[in-house]
Amino acid sequence: MKSFYCQLDYEHVPYPSLVGKVEGNIANNGCGVCAASMVVENLLDVPFPPEEAAKMAKACGAREGYGTDLYIFSPVFAEAFGLNVRHTEDALEALRFLQEKRGMVIANIRGDRPEDGYLGVFSDSGHYVVIAEAQGTTVKVWDPMYKEGSGRFELPGRTGKVRMDDTDIYADMSVFYGDCKERPFFLFEKK
Repeated sequence: MKSFYCQLDYEHVPYPSLVGKVEGNIANNGCGVCAASMVVENLLDVPFPPEEAAKMAKACGAREGYGTDLYIFSPVFAEAFGLNVRHTEDALEALRFLQEKRGMVIANIRGDRPEDGYLGVFSDSGHYVVIAEAQGTTVKVWDPMYKEGSGRFELPGRTGKVRMDDTDIYADMSVFYGDCKERPFFLFEKK
């Protein structure tokens, strides 16, 4: 059974940082830890709830700035759970990885880019989502900010760019060419 975590369900879990929100919690800064939890639990079928992921991220120094620094956190949780991880800014490389069914990807969404008129589909600012699999160029995405009834993908600029099936979001990989411009994809696979 799929593990899906919505960060909005974790407002009660502190996730403070030296910068940003003084009252930081998983709900307002935990997309990275929720994404890590989903990758580990769905690839390995072992428990790694967001509360534990947040503790690990804090302990390794990945929560010293805004959000979670996956350049720091991803190798730590990958090693702890026997996963290999690498990163790339090449969306086509990430797509091939998924098409070959090698593992899962955490994409670092850049969001809106007013300087070139781009409106982010998955976020208007920095955010992490899990790309769980691909069939052709259609990818299945788990967005930690998605909550049923939120209208998240019915906003101007997002309407019609994704298809919903419960917490599974389907989009063409081309959406990520814009959403992740100059941002990394973290590729996770079993060792």
